[in-house]
Amino acid sequence: MQLRDKGWQVSATKLTVLTNANGVFQDGNVAMCRDREGVLWALVGHHHLGGITLWRGTSLEDLENLGAVAYTFEMGRAGEAFHGIPYPDGPRSRGKLWPNGLWIDPADGRFYCYVHNETGWGAEDTSYTAFGLKEGEPDFRHIGLMVSDDRGHTWDFVGWVLTSFFPCWTELYRPDGMKGGQSAERFVLGAGDFCFYPNEKDGYFYIFYTQITAGRSDSVKADHIYAARAPMSGKGLPGQWSKLYEGKFGEPGNGGRETPVVLSGNVPFVSYNRHLSSYMMTSYRRELWVRGLGACQVSFSSDLMNWSEPLPLDSSREDLSRPYFTMCSLEPEGLIQDTGQRFGLLIETNGTDVYYAEVSIPEDFEKEETK
Repeated sequence: MQLRDKGWQVSATKLTVLTNANGVFQDGNVAMCRDREGVLWALVGHHHLGGITLWRGTSLEDLENLGAVAYTFEMGRAGEAFHGIPYPDGPRSRGKLWPNGLWIDPADGRFYCYVHNETGWGAEDTSYTAFGLKEGEPDFRHIGLMVSDDRGHTWDFVGWVLTSFFPCWTELYRPDGMKGGQSAERFVLGAGDFCFYPNEKDGYFYIFYTQITAGRSDSVKADHIYAARAPMSGKGLPGQWSKLYEGKFGEPGNGGRETPVVLSGNVPFVSYNRHLSSYMMTSYRRELWVRGLGACQVSFSSDLMNWSEPLPLDSSREDLSRPYFTMCSLEPEGLIQDTGQRFGLLIETNGTDVYYAEVSIPEDFEKEETK
């Protein structure tokens, strides 16, 4: 069963202003947030390709490019990057970053951005993968936080907020003299490929993140989605996050155990849908993506902990085969991530232009798939 069979409709896709020609090489969810005046801000692109640019407008239609952002910290080689703050599991941090979650504090206007980082890209001769000291894949992910006090123009790195229970190296290459490591036959590539959701209904920030399982014989064995949260009162700083494990948010964000909330999904994005009175999560299904089919799938939840089995949106749509999907509101105010009966869907993949489509949910759609 697919959502198209239940009456869901997706418009033809079209280009947004977030294109390579305009200096955007997006890779992952688009980080967007409205400030207390209702201005929409977006942090797009990634540092490894083309850099990160700051955009501002009232909606997706009138976003204006304010130019490349600046940093008070280095990126790149191990020992020099991220103020020298090591990964929580021990190795020196390295590489560059991808912005995937933006929040603007309504009290003081400070910008917070949660970022995806990888060990195999942008660290020059200190880049490492599961197989050795080199640049490329499969490498290891960590999630960090940076902040801005000048409305997104300049950023400072604060620290690492979410890392895997498993050490982010294997027995084939141990960075910085680390001991042990995961088996080369089957290993987890850390915590990353995520979305950020500020839930004012319960006063918590949520991050939904992917962990990819790979191995020496197969490039990918599985990818599942996990959850963590932090109290909004603590601003989501390092040390504030707890992972969901066996039905409770009780494990530390860095190194704690975790239980998947969605199986066979990657790069999640979460919205609260007012029409359905339900949370929705988009993600991509790898088996559809590798076949060039519409890879978008949707899960539903009443509590952000228990999620339905994902249903494909419309696998017949080749224009939905790009695997990264960002839901966004069509309303001129309120949380850009909260949606209605019609909502926008931003679509792209590694370093491509960003496309846009509108999704319509039928009036009589039944939520029997939720739990």
